[in-house]
Order: sequence, then structure tokens, then C-alpha cells
Amino acid sequence: MIPSSKNRFYFICLLLITALSCKDKDPNADCGCDGSTTKVVENVKGSYLGSNSFVIRISYDNNIFYETYVSACNISDTLKITTDIKKPNYIISGNIKKECFTDLMTLTARPSQFEIKSIKSAL
Repeated sequence: MIPSSKNRFYFICLLLITALSCKDKDPNADCGCDGSTTKVVENVKGSYLGSNSFVIRISYDNNIFYETYVSACNISDTLKITTDIKKPNYIISGNIKKECFTDLMTLTARPSQFEIKSIKSAL
């Protein structure tokens, strides 16, 4: 059955309304480096990957750890890239920020923003 031109018109209108209603109405959303803190981490082991990126190891239950990638909001140019990420060379404290989800179409995985409060060598 071929859809009538009236049905096509309603379908196109529905698509346009849906697309326009999904836009972020607040360009200064509460996310990213200036946004809300979702988790505070203290004295966790971390590996610096370069380009403001870290792998940090967070304990969530009696010595059970998970690793997460974060992108530092503030960075020092004196950090050295970790040669073996299985052997973290930094102890880091800071705030993991609320993520900004900007593009539904690409579904790109982006690291969380991380506000560093303190960082020191673990070696």
C-alpha cells in the first residue's frame, strides 16, 4: 500500500517536531568542567596517558577496583606519561564532573571531565 501524500505530510511534520524538541534549550548546561560534581575521589592511583587524559582506579567495595578514563580540566605540563598503565605512577584526588551528552547521532564515548584537586608521584 502506498502512503497518501497527507500521511507523508503528517509523518514529516512529526519528524521535524521531534527533532526540534530534542535540542538543548540551555546552552550553559550543568555539565563538563564547569558542571556539577558526580563523584569525589581521594588518593586514587592514576596513569597519565598524555593529552590531559588519565586512567584512574577507583575502589567501590572492599578492594574491588574499576578503571575509568578521565580528561583533566586543569593540567600541569610537568606530568610524565606513564610507560606502563598497569603500574600507575600518580596519586590523584579530585572531582568527576557530570557528563555532557551532546550528540545522539554519533554515540561517541567520551571520557568524563575531571577537576584535579591534588596530584603527586606514587613512585
